[in-house]
Amino acid sequence: MESIKAIEDKIITKLKDLPEEGKKEVLEYIDHLKSKKKEKTMRALKRTAGGWKGLIDVEKLKHAIYSDRLISTRSKVKF
Repeated sequence: MESIKAIEDKIITKLKDLPEEGKKEVLEYIDHLKSKKKEKTMRALKRTAGGWKGLIDVEKLKHAIYSDRLISTRSKVKF
C-alpha cells in the first residue's frame, strides 16, 4: 500500500499536467467536498446537541474542576 505522501505527490503531479481550466475545476470540486463534509458535521452536532443534558450535574463538575486546580502537583523541593 502506498503512503499518503506518495499519493499526494501523484495527485500534485497530475494537477500540474492539467490545463488551467482543469485545475480550476478540480480545486472547485475539492472545495465542494470540504463544504459538504462540514455541513454533515454541523448536522450531526445539531442532532446530538444537549444529549448529555441531565446526565451531569454541571455545578458539581465546575466545583470539582476548580477545587482540583488548587491542588499542587509539584513536589516541594528545598535547596
